[in-house]
Amino acid sequence: MAVVRRLTNEEMKLAVRLSDDTFRDAEQTSMGTAFPFIFSDAAAHLSYGAFEADGTLVSFMGLVPWTMRIGAAELSVLSLGSVCTAPSARGRGYASQILQQVYAFARDAGASLLLVSGDRSLYTRSGCASFGRVLRYRVSPAQAGLLDGARIGPGSVREAQPDDLFALQAALASRPVRYRLGVNELGALLRAEAFASILKLSQRVLVHEAEGRMTGAVVIGVSRKSDGFGTMLEHTGDPPAVAALFGEAMRRFGLAALDIPVPWHERELQAQLGGIPAETENHPGTMRIADGAALIEQLRPWFAERGDISDLDLRQQEDGRWLLGSRGGPPPSVYTSQQLIRLIFDCAGARDEPAPGGVEAFKHLFPVPFPYTAGLCYI
Repeated sequence: MAVVRRLTNEEMKLAVRLSDDTFRDAEQTSMGTAFPFIFSDAAAHLSYGAFEADGTLVSFMGLVPWTMRIGAAELSVLSLGSVCTAPSARGRGYASQILQQVYAFARDAGASLLLVSGDRSLYTRSGCASFGRVLRYRVSPAQAGLLDGARIGPGSVREAQPDDLFALQAALASRPVRYRLGVNELGALLRAEAFASILKLSQRVLVHEAEGRMTGAVVIGVSRKSDGFGTMLEHTGDPPAVAALFGEAMRRFGLAALDIPVPWHERELQAQLGGIPAETENHPGTMRIADGAALIEQLRPWFAERGDISDLDLRQQEDGRWLLGSRGGPPPSVYTSQQLIRLIFDCAGARDEPAPGGVEAFKHLFPVPFPYTAGLCYI
């Protein structure tokens, strides 16, 4: 029988080794390098593992806290990733045991949401569900001309340099929906290349400047092979400048295709990409509501921006279903976790039943926008 508990700083070396054995090959950097907020000695380690009697780490789940800005609201969010179990210990239920401790910790820590990098039944049978709506554009070289930079007027395009870090952080911080990142956090994530390393891509940053101002910036994962694949990991700035940088990335890096995932709420950038076909999909991974009361409380500034002053209330029943309504109002509506996440975050392609009655009462509040989760901050 293994003991499930939080890891100490020294034990994180064991977690790196188990994660590398599970997820990495000779072409990829160590997970310890790619995911510094899980494994770095400077990180506040919140991760959990299962240890056998001899001290061997046989199962691990990495946990990283974030603050997300949604307009005026700030959400306390935890990301779960690097989930792995040694082959000799699989099938013993260790991952389920760790997950229950993670759920309890998230609730006790005041997190409103838990983001999970996977979508296995391990997660979906305990309240995790697909969420959000993302339009994924795939640009071919023939379509790159549709992103012609002539629309943005004079300016210059170049690759970012270390002395751009403050300007880049300020530009990213100007977005109304985002992970909240300080300068040091941003620098660490640019060096780490977390999601890019999973796809065996290298990370490149292009910026557009006009009249001494950074008008746009994009972070692109670029294939190390000639005429390869690229994917957009982060962007900020004026939508025409951002679109022009996508076209420049196609040409400059010789890309045969560039994937551009754009969350549903970024309408202006979607308009700039209007001539390019897009497919609709969910955010990668799944989401779990860690604490309904905390979620409503943290979202109140967002509701206030919508002109809502009602006393919205969200509670979970013993059977796992949720009650959503207003205190003193009509009886609350009942939702499964999947239905509720679909209602709040506009889950696309959900296979569950449509949300039951009461949806009309919440249309002025939902869906809540959410930053793309497979960018620089991917866990």
